[in-house]
Amino acid sequence: MKYRMLLLAGVLLLAWPFGAVAQVGGTWGFGVAASYDLPTFKLNEWFPSGGINLGGTVLYVLNEQWTAEVEGHYVKYSGGELENRKFLWSIDKQEYASPQASSKMTWMGGTISWLYHFNQGGRKLTEGGGRAPYLVVGTGYFKYKNEVSGLIWPGQPAPPLNENLLLEPAIDQHMTLGLNVGLGVQFFTSQSLTIDLRGQYNVVLGSVRPLEAWGLEEVFPFQKLNVGVRFKFYTQQ
Repeated sequence: MKYRMLLLAGVLLLAWPFGAVAQVGGTWGFGVAASYDLPTFKLNEWFPSGGINLGGTVLYVLNEQWTAEVEGHYVKYSGGELENRKFLWSIDKQEYASPQASSKMTWMGGTISWLYHFNQGGRKLTEGGGRAPYLVVGTGYFKYKNEVSGLIWPGQPAPPLNENLLLEPAIDQHMTLGLNVGLGVQFFTSQSLTIDLRGQYNVVLGSVRPLEAWGLEEVFPFQKLNVGVRFKFYTQQ
């Protein structure tokens, strides 16, 4: 239902008459995106390595200043820091690792973004050359799934420690709202192709439960930096 609402909002957004339409106004396009997701703050403690973000974009040029984008993307974090953590067993005061520990997190998202080109830089699309820096702001829904398994139960009451006595696998899975803001620059190589370099900071209103025995706190909200490239293809004006 939320994805349907997002798609409807995207259609209405792309059809919205944003001010006076310049020569580039009314141009449609599509693109592919590849970027690197780097978790920050508490999420970085769980997944310091981040992951590769892949996606696709549909865009509509409103005028020389504004472009609207609807984008879908997928990213997976694996090999989380939890797999390297140890817990202190209260019985013998020794630290133990969990050899079977596994931690991974997957994301699927749909966003709507607005690109504001400084100095009407969007007109360079008609010129077929040059660069155009811009500010981007956006919002959307994110479905995330955090999976943890293979952890030794630290509450065992008597020695020896049974390394095959494990906690039940834990899954945190929700769909929630996210916001982003960033800067980028588009390099217009022709009237139909653009190379877009972008950095965005994302805040997603989700959480994962704490694992205090392993020194990992609850995370809320999620925060991450996304840096990457997009290749955009435009229809002829």
